[in-house]
Amino acid sequence: MIELSHLTKVYGGIAVVNDIQMEIESGTITVIVGTSGSGKSTLLRMVNRLIEPTDGRVVIDGSDVSKMPAYELRRSIGYAIQNHGLFPHWTVARNIATVPMLLGWDRKKVAARVEELMELFQLDHAQFAGRYPHELSGGQQQRVGVARAMAAKPALLLMDEPFGALDPIIRGKAQADLKAIQRRTGTTILLVTHDMDEAIHLGDRIAVMDAGHLKQYAPAAEILARPADTFVDDLIGTADRPFHYLTLGTIGSVVEPGEADGSPLAANATLYEGLGSLLWSGRKMAPVVDATGKALGRVSLENIAVRAARPQ
Repeated sequence: MIELSHLTKVYGGIAVVNDIQMEIESGTITVIVGTSGSGKSTLLRMVNRLIEPTDGRVVIDGSDVSKMPAYELRRSIGYAIQNHGLFPHWTVARNIATVPMLLGWDRKKVAARVEELMELFQLDHAQFAGRYPHELSGGQQQRVGVARAMAAKPALLLMDEPFGALDPIIRGKAQADLKAIQRRTGTTILLVTHDMDEAIHLGDRIAVMDAGHLKQYAPAAEILARPADTFVDDLIGTADRPFHYLTLGTIGSVVEPGEADGSPLAANATLYEGLGSLLWSGRKMAPVVDATGKALGRVSLENIAVRAARPQ
């Protein structure tokens, strides 16, 4: 559990972060979203004391972080940034090993952890361990950056616009990979973005900030259905809102009895993906199967459309 209690940062008499109070559950992804200058990155950096608060406290698992030596705190928290921050003259393996080596891990333990993470992030050890950052694609650099942040098995990972420099295709894959890995490891993630689509896709809960203030802090479905004010409403946008709803549900949630023609859809695919598949193939319904290929029933455009409507 992370508690941000009355957290404030003042520069030149202006509160760029103003009296923020949040509780972040362990094992979840919390996304801080807002426009440029909203204070979201400043808030994130106060958690690991890269920026010292003017007022308020950060408490992690009952411990006030201001009472800890800053270097010890930062070594216990993973930190990944937009441009990855990889050391250019170090190999992939050595970059990933940075924090475990600082912590004095045994070399065999470090090597095993590097290999484990490279497998987790789908980077073949034999192929990539000896490469340098400039020899990697943007997506590969991003994966190495996150692997390095997770190397010492931190319970908390901070991410500041980690996918901002990636092209849309690689970015979508990186987001999906992060979500899958987080579900496997149980790492608590606090992530900053300016992209509401990304916040909705990744966040168990979303914190919306504007001019240093926390406008709303809630699950994505609640923010979509009941935005706290006009700023939050505008940030979500009207045209894309039905599609946001569809990213939150799976095809398995709207399966109905019966059969349908054509290629089946996976029950664990999102309703958004199902809608796209049906529209592209020109079908009004499709069969649905589970992960083993067992037929579960069918899904229809009509049922998906009902789920896209705003809850009353």
